[in-house]
Amino acid sequence: MIKGDETPVVALFVRIPVPGRVKTRLAAHLGKENACRLYRSMVTDILSAIRTSGLPMYLFHDGSDIHHLPKAWQDAACKVIEQQGDGLGERMAAAFQHCFAENNSSVILVGSDIPGLHSQMLLQAGQALQTFDAAIAPVVDGGYCLLALKPESYHHELFQNIPWSTDKVLQATLAVFKQNRIEACMLATLQDIDTIEDLKEFYRRPFQDAGATCTTIADLLHFLFI
Repeated sequence: MIKGDETPVVALFVRIPVPGRVKTRLAAHLGKENACRLYRSMVTDILSAIRTSGLPMYLFHDGSDIHHLPKAWQDAACKVIEQQGDGLGERMAAAFQHCFAENNSSVILVGSDIPGLHSQMLLQAGQALQTFDAAIAPVVDGGYCLLALKPESYHHELFQNIPWSTDKVLQATLAVFKQNRIEACMLATLQDIDTIEDLKEFYRRPFQDAGATCTTIADLLHFLFI
């Protein structure tokens, strides 16, 4: 059970859903419109998981075409904030700094292309921070989809000199944990959706990781593949 004064905030990273600007590798196979619809479905399910968890959420968007940011996404958030920084590492670091500057006791940063991310995993991450310094959820391609930290376990090195968008991201991050004596709780490994191969793999087992939280994406997957 998460104590009331230790309730973490979820920092959700999203791209504003404009066809041709989201999931471009998928768009090569599905078309720009369908790839964008798929991305919106993934965000819808993640928002549902966050709502079910009961945790407060800050929505960090990429700042492009702000008028296309869905109202439903904005309404689900306590705050809507533009990501700051040039690369992914800088943007993640800035998000943690922003949340900690507002006196949040802990932050769970999650990505938006993980249909298996369910409410119980968010709660598990929050509970883990009462015992561990950090919590992290790997993805099958060697990265991670969730990183939970407390102010005292935040280190700039977690976001610097990491080989982002490679299969070495998790390995490099765990090395930083070790160097800084950060004891981390490893959560379940999930499937992110970047390529058509990822999508086909998720299609073969859409509910294995996510339980009953993937109704939107499951419906769309049937529409796309059948």
